[in-house]
Amino acid sequence: MGILSRKIYKQIEWYLYNYYEIKREVQELKDEIIEGSSYDISEWGGGISYHSDPTALKALKLCKKDIVNYEKWLKIIDAVIKHFSGTDKGRMLQKKYFDELGETHICQELHIERTTYYRWREEIVLYTAMLAIQEGLIKISNIA
Repeated sequence: MGILSRKIYKQIEWYLYNYYEIKREVQELKDEIIEGSSYDISEWGGGISYHSDPTALKALKLCKKDIVNYEKWLKIIDAVIKHFSGTDKGRMLQKKYFDELGETHICQELHIERTTYYRWREEIVLYTAMLAIQEGLIKISNIA
């Protein structure tokens, strides 16, 4: 964890561990927005004869911001999966973060030592961090 602060490291691992859950939630939110009637949304703040509902408008904006943020993280993790695909590091990524297997089990299955396990883990998280910095999700000033 030398380059990244503990907070950033844990944040990145949280997104890796929760990748499929976030993907499902984003799809559900999109479905809810799409299935919601356009009349309900356009009714609020729709012009001179309508009264705006600031709480509802704020909720819509927050939802949209969350969806965009989550979609950026999903895009990053998709790129990480693609980058490590077909390698032992890709297998470790799958086993550690998606299958949530333990360190000992992963080391035995991949026939690696603990030091290799931790080095690969660091490389996966660091690569994810670099992509997150490119997308503006992590600020360089916050990484150390």
